[in-house]
Amino acid sequence: MADAPSQPATNDVELAEQLRGAVNRLNRLLRQESLGGISPAQASMLGMADRLETPTLGELAKAEQIQPPTMTRLVAQMESAGLIERIADPSDRRICRVKVTAKGRRELQRIRTRKTAFLVERIASLDEADQASLGRLVELLEILGQTT
Repeated sequence: MADAPSQPATNDVELAEQLRGAVNRLNRLLRQESLGGISPAQASMLGMADRLETPTLGELAKAEQIQPPTMTRLVAQMESAGLIERIADPSDRRICRVKVTAKGRRELQRIRTRKTAFLVERIASLDEADQASLGRLVELLEILGQTT
């Protein structure tokens, strides 16, 4: 496991920079450990499509912060892999929506299971005091992640 920062933060900016770096490194490790056969962009899009249920391609592109042509290519790849399907909007047949297939939901579950297993292994390597501290950190991260 990577070493903790050698110097504690002395102000809010340093703390924010350390937190950002630590979260980014952990996120990168989780992606590397869990994705397997799909790209990070595909996994992100699959998860967002699942959360939004049946978004339009435009809604999905906006949520993922990518350009519509890029989303169209990504959807085509995911559709050919059987992870999502395109469906017509019931109120306007000109609008295309996407829906995660059963195979796509299984892929999402596999990714989530692998990420959890990775974290369980890392957490188990910590002593009890650090595990308790980690519990409090999770609470604080939840607070930081709340939308206003």
